Amino acid sequence: MEKNFNELLLQKNLQYLYALDGKGIKPGLKRIESLLDRMGNPHRNIPAIHVAGTNGKGSTCAVIAAVLRAAGYRVGLYTSPHLVRFNERIRINDEKISDIDILDFLQRYRALIDELDATFFETTTALAFEHFYRQQVDVMVLETGLGGRLDATNVVTPILSVITPIGKDHEEFLGNTLSKIAFEKAGIAKPNIPCLVAKQTSSVKQTLRGEITKRSAIWFYAPDLCGISAKHLSFDGMQVNIQIGATQLNPVQFSLTGLHQLVNLQTAVSAIHLLKKFPASPEQIKKGIESVCWRGRLEVLSREPLILYDVGHNIYGIRPIVATLEKIIPGQKVQIILALGQKKKIAHLGKTLNEIADRVYVTEIPNNKSARARDIAAELKKDISAEKICVNECMEDLLPGVTAKLKSADNLIILGSHYIAPLVYNFFKINV
Repeated sequence: MEKNFNELLLQKNLQYLYALDGKGIKPGLKRIESLLDRMGNPHRNIPAIHVAGTNGKGSTCAVIAAVLRAAGYRVGLYTSPHLVRFNERIRINDEKISDIDILDFLQRYRALIDELDATFFETTTALAFEHFYRQQVDVMVLETGLGGRLDATNVVTPILSVITPIGKDHEEFLGNTLSKIAFEKAGIAKPNIPCLVAKQTSSVKQTLRGEITKRSAIWFYAPDLCGISAKHLSFDGMQVNIQIGATQLNPVQFSLTGLHQLVNLQTAVSAIHLLKKFPASPEQIKKGIESVCWRGRLEVLSREPLILYDVGHNIYGIRPIVATLEKIIPGQKVQIILALGQKKKIAHLGKTLNEIADRVYVTEIPNNKSARARDIAAELKKDISAEKICVNECMEDLLPGVTAKLKSADNLIILGSHYIAPLVYNFFKINV
């Protein structure tokens, strides 16, 4: 009886947490600062590595955390969104926060959360900070939720800020030009704190450098710090040669693959190089890189036929996926299942996908704010033959129908969102 009561209480509180997502996104720091202040400001007691950017944030955070863990540190990792369970967002040495810890937090702070009208992401960020503080982590690696300057995570004064590659996304909040978006991302830079920037286009690099300098942060550019090259690209990863300072690491086996992941790895290794307070030996760096597991990035779900899943959800994320497929399976066509979030930019997406597309099945994200499949299809038809495009709004019906028709030599990629992960993993009986 007591066990059933506790489970019911847990589910009720988790439903309350998820319901906060209905408040939407409210940029600004006032609510999170008030919430954390009333909680005793746990975030001020933990060294932080703060990561912003358009694409590659999660992969970069995962590598930094893995190397620090391999070096013997107790590492908190905060990322978003999750794939299957909320608990994935908050981890210590790769162990997800427990349901009981979530319940305990909500029971203690629910009245305060309601009083301040805190959003889902603000509440989740406060939960992560308190969990890391109570569990006495040595360092925490934080991924921004959206933007940087007004993101809830930007209450920290980090020991290192990191900005991954920038492109256009979330324009309704961040602005409709790359310079405006770069300004928002650069908002995580703090006076006299190192700010590391990943490889960028020349114009974005120039904008970021100007904004970071204005904020009196210390500019570092990852390609100037770390030389990196890859060979033997496959869906199992790639062998990488790394030059960082006077240290040569080669070969290193990295489980993620593609030139975009090479940029993320270069950024992460450069970050480790700058963390003088948390040194890692060459052996520990290699061990950490080789231990990385970050799902939903050209993840192999089946080999014959080849079925992949990638959470790439904007044109800047999808282009390098297509380029990687062309390198690993040159000349081969790929069937595509595509679902995108409601406000994702889809202009020119057809031109990118047409390079590899055999057939494109356009669908929608179940139970989420999805772009209309017919709208996506109409855009794709500007560059892809209409005969190659099939629309089925119900992904639950589409997935078994498409996979049942695949021959052993066929290729399929499921693409476009974190939010289709529960359906994908459940269908392929993969436990995450």
